[in-house]
Amino acid sequence: MTAATLPSPAVAPPPGNPRFPLFDSLRGIAVLAVLVFHVFLVSGALGRRGIGDAVTVLGSHGPILFFAISGFLLYRPWVAARAAGAPPLEIGRYARRRALRILPAYWMALTVLAIFPGVSGAFGADWWRYYLFLQAYAEDTVGRGIPVAWTLCVEVAFYLALPLWALAVRHARLRTDLVALAIVAVAGAAVQLAATREVAGDLLAQSLVGQSTWFALGMALAVASVAGRSFGRPGLCWAGAAAAFAGLAVLRYDTGGLFGIVAALRTPQPVVRTLAELALTAVLTALLLLPAIAGERGGGFPRRVLRAAPLAWLGLVSYSVYLWHLTLAELLAMPAAPQHFDARGLDLAGRIPEGATPALLVLTLAASCAVAALSYRWVELPFLRRKEA
Repeated sequence: MTAATLPSPAVAPPPGNPRFPLFDSLRGIAVLAVLVFHVFLVSGALGRRGIGDAVTVLGSHGPILFFAISGFLLYRPWVAARAAGAPPLEIGRYARRRALRILPAYWMALTVLAIFPGVSGAFGADWWRYYLFLQAYAEDTVGRGIPVAWTLCVEVAFYLALPLWALAVRHARLRTDLVALAIVAVAGAAVQLAATREVAGDLLAQSLVGQSTWFALGMALAVASVAGRSFGRPGLCWAGAAAAFAGLAVLRYDTGGLFGIVAALRTPQPVVRTLAELALTAVLTALLLLPAIAGERGGGFPRRVLRAAPLAWLGLVSYSVYLWHLTLAELLAMPAAPQHFDARGLDLAGRIPEGATPALLVLTLAASCAVAALSYRWVELPFLRRKEA
């Protein structure tokens, strides 16, 4: 492989491990889902029956897809080393790779956005919470700074926990590992269920403890991949994923749309509905990932989609798109609905003119990609090239 064909250091696996290039496009799909959700939220279109419910499902499952991707790609090298009887990954090198991947772009985005348009918290007395990914653990900071960064708090907690998990199961058989991961997944689902019943708090549900189901799902797929499990029939996989998505949208529709959901959250949710949502989410996530795990070879609609160069590029810069897109959407919406904004940001009761959501979506995507391309070229790459130094 020549230097010209080497993968970007943003997506290159640890030395000696295979690369799964179709995961680049999965990241693109995940960040696009989150971006569409936030544009609909900013425009006020999320409350529309039908389309609003479908977009709500998109937005809530974008981060879950990111979590499962991290579980698969980060855990697989540990599993492969164990299966081959090789020494485990060096924790220092692993930590270096993770830090160089997430810190520069996040710190730069947080600092710039704190200067303009002035996101709250980053320059206050609790600045260290935002710069050290700790804002998601307190009610008064979880929604401040870069609001979507609560998921980064979860990711960082996973980065810290993963070597400990790998150490704990280093002598276990792959089948035993799968059983342990199943227990973790069930425990995470139990926390989610407890939160809907108002037995556990939202902060716990949004932490690694509550989101562990999705990381465990990706990790289990990594174990199956190392074990040589075949993942065929990509078309059937995505057909099943589409059916699961439709089921989730129907469940969401029955709650009365976004504002029905918000009102319903004040009372305990039906157990059966929550369990159905968790099961459908697990099916949707797994079936989306399977064609990418199987690799580039072979045909089928999913692989053709995942081989699309624009989608792969979006996945390459998805981290910065994720960091910047919500603030850009709010700024772009301001001229259309200035009365709905104050010094602290967006009033979610606001609306932009009817029919303006598609234009806002296109503008937000274009602006986010432009900023992300600059961030990737001038902030991320210089550090990423040092990952294996």
